[in-house]
Amino acid sequence: MCVRDLLHAVTGRSRFLSAVILAGGASSRFGGETPKQYRAVAGLSVLGHTLRAFESCPEVGEIVVVCPAGDGEKVAAIAKEAGISKFKRAVAGGETRQRSAILGFAHISEKAEYVAFHDAARCLVTPEIVSAVFREAVLSGTGAIACAPVTDTIKERTAAGTVGKTVDRDGLAAAATPQIFRENLYRAVAYTAQKENFLGTDEASLCEHYGFSVRLVDCGRENIKITYPEDLLFAEAVVRKREEEKK
Repeated sequence: MCVRDLLHAVTGRSRFLSAVILAGGASSRFGGETPKQYRAVAGLSVLGHTLRAFESCPEVGEIVVVCPAGDGEKVAAIAKEAGISKFKRAVAGGETRQRSAILGFAHISEKAEYVAFHDAARCLVTPEIVSAVFREAVLSGTGAIACAPVTDTIKERTAAGTVGKTVDRDGLAAAATPQIFRENLYRAVAYTAQKENFLGTDEASLCEHYGFSVRLVDCGRENIKITYPEDLLFAEAVVRKREEEKK
């Protein structure tokens, strides 16, 4: 039984989930002339892999992509090449991630009861991860986000560049995406933050700022964000491994 059917059985009805894929970054840390979302991994672009994961998730009803201004046709071509039937449209992003998320959110369907935000650069996301986060978002009544365990020893750094203290990693989680919220809740916190000039680091931070709890869903360590060129090597290896396991 898929998550959609499970939630229908528990709550008496299914819920429409819209996905906003954030692909408008300038890739300043990645370097090179080609933005990382358009780089190839195992014969398909990073963005193409991300779109396929959301396409294959039965709970997702539509996909909106936020991209750099002028890249709408390129994104539409990538969606077509990847066989994405749920692709709705591409939207030009804003000057910040928060603004880009709001611009994408403005174009989701009126049927949407939940909205998922996902970094296009997290191309190793799976339909199962999206479903797991969606399930927790619905059951919580507010929202949920993907996360990964923190395995490194974390040091708090002082202004002088020395160790202030060692942070207990047992109470830490590395935030990731997708981040999924009730549509009317995200609308309220996003537009209130915009009015009050509050800038959050991700969508969950807006909910936290206004006192709403957000559930964490441990989705393992493969769902990395492509940030540096060497990350493509890891992504390529994971994709190839998954392809071999399907045979």
